[in-house]
Amino acid sequence: MKEFIEKSIGMEVDIKDIDYNGRLPMIYSSLYDFKIASMHNIEWLIAIPKEKINLAQLRKNHRQIEKLLDMRCALYIKNTSTYSKNAMIADGIPFIVEDKEIYLPFLGILLNSARERTIKPVQRISFLTQKMILTAIYEKWNGITVTKAAEQLDITKMSASRCFDEIDFFDIPILGTKGKSRVINVSDDIKELWNSIEVYMRNPVINIFYINDNLNLPVFGGMSALAEYSMISDNKYPTYVVAKKDIKDLALKDRLVDIKKDEPGCIIQEVGYVVSFGKGDAIDPLSLLLSLSDNEKADERIEISIREMLEEYVW
Repeated sequence: MKEFIEKSIGMEVDIKDIDYNGRLPMIYSSLYDFKIASMHNIEWLIAIPKEKINLAQLRKNHRQIEKLLDMRCALYIKNTSTYSKNAMIADGIPFIVEDKEIYLPFLGILLNSARERTIKPVQRISFLTQKMILTAIYEKWNGITVTKAAEQLDITKMSASRCFDEIDFFDIPILGTKGKSRVINVSDDIKELWNSIEVYMRNPVINIFYINDNLNLPVFGGMSALAEYSMISDNKYPTYVVAKKDIKDLALKDRLVDIKKDEPGCIIQEVGYVVSFGKGDAIDPLSLLLSLSDNEKADERIEISIREMLEEYVW
């Protein structure tokens, strides 16, 4: 830390450990280590997260630490996404990204020693990126580069690179570096990971078709898929999923029924992607979870079945 800061700003900096247990709530001592930095009679605090903390919490903690100690505080982060970094700059939050960048606005310093990618802002995650993330979770990717990810999903390197950019933009905590390459590393605690990223995930269902007869398609969705993964009973008529690229081949226009008048033979959900999972006869568990409505999830039987499914097949 000291060597990087001094080399970057061209000045000698004195950095010492400090204990704020008596002046800060215990929560901050459990989340951060602290150091005091000084140069030219200017002192500031360096707060070092002990584990990865999301941007919203970093903002809140930083504001409180500065207020309680009445001292400027810089966050020392091992790595962060371009989105988070730009957000902190916009908020005027001082930070040091280990061996890469220094932003100390109270000293008029913004130095970047690493070549940064330009990440285009996106409104919501793409289905392809979501498919990549889910595949990475199920296959427990570790050290998977853009090239390898492209091979795994049978897509171009350019498409895979855009997926990595989206993962970076949304600060999904599976992106790291190995040498000069970006890699995907999935943590062992899938439940904790999912709880942190579910908010970014989309319902994969694009359209729903009610069909006059049972087409006996190969991949179940909805309640039919949940029945495959748990002990819950299926509806009277099955639900299937079909990828968007394949939906036209079914020529569904002449097979539709008005469910207000007639009971369908089956339901077809058009989905933005299909992830290979298990025997391949049902939509993958996490996509199934995302596809269920709030009303369905409020049903106690369904809630229990979802929990059973996740415990057995995902966590």
